[in-house]
Amino acid sequence: MFYDGRCPLCMKEIEHLRRWNSAGEVRFVDINSDTFREDYPQVDPDAAMAILHGQLPDGQIITGVDVTVEAWERVGKGHWVRWLRWPGIRRFSPALYRLFARHRHRLAGLLTGRQRCSSDDCHRDD
Repeated sequence: MFYDGRCPLCMKEIEHLRRWNSAGEVRFVDINSDTFREDYPQVDPDAAMAILHGQLPDGQIITGVDVTVEAWERVGKGHWVRWLRWPGIRRFSPALYRLFARHRHRLAGLLTGRQRCSSDDCHRDD
């Protein structure tokens, strides 16, 4: 699972997933790491910044809601997010996810009241 480590909302989900990942079924990789491009040349960092990316054990790249559901399934808590794949919801969930992803840093600032984030970085408002 390739995630944006500068996004407070993203990190909150990663913290929860890590807590449940006792069997090590999900590997977490921050796309902001210095070696990301070198370690994962098959993943475009700009695309991964725009929408959540994941890589299945067979090498297949998945994106967006599919990554979320897959990760939660692998940690044994898929029932919490499986509804995102229901037929009526699945039709709209990719577009809603892209909207969330585009504005995730701004939303983090609004929800926490402490973080002001741009697409490039997060800063504390002191």
